[in-house]
Amino acid sequence: MKIAIFTDTYLPQINGVAISTQTFKREYEALGHQVVVIGPQVDRSTRSTATVWRFKSMPFPFQPEYRIISPLSRKLRLFKHLKFDVIHIQTPFFMGHLGQYLGWKHRIPVVHTYHTLWAAYLHYFPVLPKALRQTVDLLVLSKTFCNRCQHVVVPTLDIQQHLQEYGVSTPMTVIPTGVSLDQIANHGDPAVFRRRWGIRLDDRVAIFVGRLGMEKNVMFLLEAFARLRQEVPTVKLLVVGDGPEREAMEGWIQLNGLVGDVILTGYLSQGDVFTAYAASDIILFPSKTETQGLSLLEGLALGKPAVCINEMGVRLMTSGGFLTSDSLSEYVGCAKILLTDLGVYAQKSEEARMLGQCYSSKEMAKRAIGIYEGLLPQSP
Repeated sequence: MKIAIFTDTYLPQINGVAISTQTFKREYEALGHQVVVIGPQVDRSTRSTATVWRFKSMPFPFQPEYRIISPLSRKLRLFKHLKFDVIHIQTPFFMGHLGQYLGWKHRIPVVHTYHTLWAAYLHYFPVLPKALRQTVDLLVLSKTFCNRCQHVVVPTLDIQQHLQEYGVSTPMTVIPTGVSLDQIANHGDPAVFRRRWGIRLDDRVAIFVGRLGMEKNVMFLLEAFARLRQEVPTVKLLVVGDGPEREAMEGWIQLNGLVGDVILTGYLSQGDVFTAYAASDIILFPSKTETQGLSLLEGLALGKPAVCINEMGVRLMTSGGFLTSDSLSEYVGCAKILLTDLGVYAQKSEEARMLGQCYSSKEMAKRAIGIYEGLLPQSP
């Protein structure tokens, strides 16, 4: 098959959608399919290739990590001649609308993956009143956009139910992104990683991997760690990622005397993220807005038990750690159990590993290909 993937974010950008897009592209190609990713040119070093078309873009004014992409490119002259079998859209914004238009123009079936609960991110559009932002999420980014596609992929059943409540009537299938088990197994040396970041071999390490935004509940994370450290003095917090709340987090860390105990690494390569997980003991993941939690799955696959708040996409973690209410005392109590009870830790670690193994990216890609095949014209 020939598959065109439209996205507003792609490598070298580091986020869940970019990694998901790259993961599916790699697995599709391994299965023998031809894939072209159509996304942003992030800087001068990112040039178009035969399999990745880069469109000019500029930083979004209120959030420079996101890009405003021009839908105009000479590459589009080639689109019709390549005779794509399916268009897969990763975004309801600029490139998503371009993908829908080309699907309509050339009669190509369009599939959309609903990656993000946009209502939790619309505070990055401060020019819109709050009530209008909610309407934009309901009508523009979710209901209307999804109903113009032939199929919608969602990462969890929770998100499917959410879209059905919005009035999305397009057929939906639950397919998580999945994790590359081979790549995860080939992580670097945890001891070397610890030395690099000033972590002693006898320190206990809690890790958070994700964007440092308010929607990730990062201040709850810091408060929980501060309490946890009072109970387990040898624990350190490794925070992998970056985002708009980093400066506020750094100020809070300094104000509360946790400099050196909370380590902010910024963005790391995917390989280094896997090594960071391998160098850690437990995962702290308090986000309440996840559609899936891809980075969480990667850590679980390495046998690292997690403490999560029982909301949205992380509910898939029915084992492999603890799901708590939105309570600091309960959250910290569960983290303490994992760090101090060896028997519980061993059990939850094995459960985490087994759960992560169930989400192979290769198997998820095969399921997505099955959807594409069902949308193609049937031979007489």
